[in-house]
Amino acid sequence: MKEALLRPVDSDALDQYPIAEDEDLKGHRFVMFDHDRWLNSDTVLRMSAECGWFYLNLIFLSQKQRPIGTLPDDDELLASLLRIDLGRWKELRARQMGPLHKWRRVRCGNKIRLAHPVVTKIAEETVESRILRVQSNEEKAVYQRLKRLREGLLFLGCDKSVVADDVLVQRIDGWLTEHAPGKRTRASYERALMHAVAQKWMLRAVSG
Repeated sequence: MKEALLRPVDSDALDQYPIAEDEDLKGHRFVMFDHDRWLNSDTVLRMSAECGWFYLNLIFLSQKQRPIGTLPDDDELLASLLRIDLGRWKELRARQMGPLHKWRRVRCGNKIRLAHPVVTKIAEETVESRILRVQSNEEKAVYQRLKRLREGLLFLGCDKSVVADDVLVQRIDGWLTEHAPGKRTRASYERALMHAVAQKWMLRAVSG
């Protein structure tokens, strides 16, 4: 291994990795990979086929690490992940264009790990898209829940002006969420209506 790889680094001088270790990415099986950029990069053109193979595998393996997109700063663990002999790994790593080309040490909380700028960007986009997807699903779930609530109120005889009152419907939904968790029934809607009248959210439960 080259001497440069053994040189100590002040952990305070290292960049903080932008993704938290506890970021939940269950079901993450797909990695956005720019194959055109890879095939035309200096890395793939200058790197040996063997190093390129391990380089790609490390990118994919980093997707299952904590935090996502990082690797352990430990030769034994890296060799184990790649399932190769430790001596062989150290020999490959010591090359100018080795499997850890452009991977750098970063701080992950109180730990030191390895990160690659492009892999980090991909990981950040993955986390962001997951957050947006979760938000979208939650918004759809709320929309459907409020839609069913409005339909239930109409079924119980509430005036259309009542179910068109977004503030009132959201208040009733909040009460149901707290006091009637699980599947909402006619009885739970009736209880919510009585509560709304008692709290003077509405003048009466039904029209007529």
